Amino acid sequence: MRITFYLSQRSIKQLCAVTAAGSMAFSANAQLLHRYDFSTGANDSIGIANGTLQGTASISGGSLNTDGSGGALSGGVPANGVMLPGSAVAGITGPFTIESWFIGNFNGGYCTTFSFSDNTRNNYVLATPARGNFPFASSISVIGGGGTWTGPGDTQAGEQYQDNGALHDMLVTYNGTTLAYYIDGALDSSGWDAANGVSPTTTDPGLNLSSMTFIGINGGSPWPDNSIKGSTLDFRIYGQSVSSSQAASLYSLGADANTASILTTIPEPSALALVGLGFISFALRRLCR
Repeated sequence: MRITFYLSQRSIKQLCAVTAAGSMAFSANAQLLHRYDFSTGANDSIGIANGTLQGTASISGGSLNTDGSGGALSGGVPANGVMLPGSAVAGITGPFTIESWFIGNFNGGYCTTFSFSDNTRNNYVLATPARGNFPFASSISVIGGGGTWTGPGDTQAGEQYQDNGALHDMLVTYNGTTLAYYIDGALDSSGWDAANGVSPTTTDPGLNLSSMTFIGINGGSPWPDNSIKGSTLDFRIYGQSVSSSQAASLYSLGADANTASILTTIPEPSALALVGLGFISFALRRLCR
């Protein structure tokens, strides 16, 4: 039986435009979508979603450095840090993982490690190394974005404060229902959360990261928050969730892990899925000639 699909000229043009923009790369390594190791400025080392340096932020020695001054969004642009294009999250409508290797020094409460938002305070995934209220937990704060949690206020996954001048691996992973926040490969490894009434997980079915196209590293909060006083050495966006054992393995690889080692830790899509993606990619290339 033959099944024939008909596409209008307009539909073909739209498909080609999406493909050319690289909003969702069809590749065998789709599980790690974007990586910023700051070895060549703010460029995406595995994709084409290159970032742009903002404010007084600087890049040197393989790290993004900010002095802790104002980093909130101003006119839709982070006043300090690196801004990523919306294409960095295009197509991420379900599970995802964000990983940041950073050093944060004390700079008061509510500084920004990274921020994904729609330029409002109604939709964001916001990371801070220390909140401004007791017990001063570091947190991943979430509201809106198509999820079930719409307020009042945001919902939070927390860990012990991380503005202590040490290198940390901040990893937040979302499986379509639950968002989990790992520090240095573990959930509440020291028992600090349990002792202080903080949870490293929160439930928020339906969260859609692709709706948050105002993205900042070291800054970019929709709130009037400062950038972190410190550095980010490696920032990664994955198109899938990771397990607790994978989070631990990623931490053991370190901030300077080569991409091949990361991809070995996060399994490839199934062979059938890769064949399908390859066919789609080939077909689009033929259509777009």
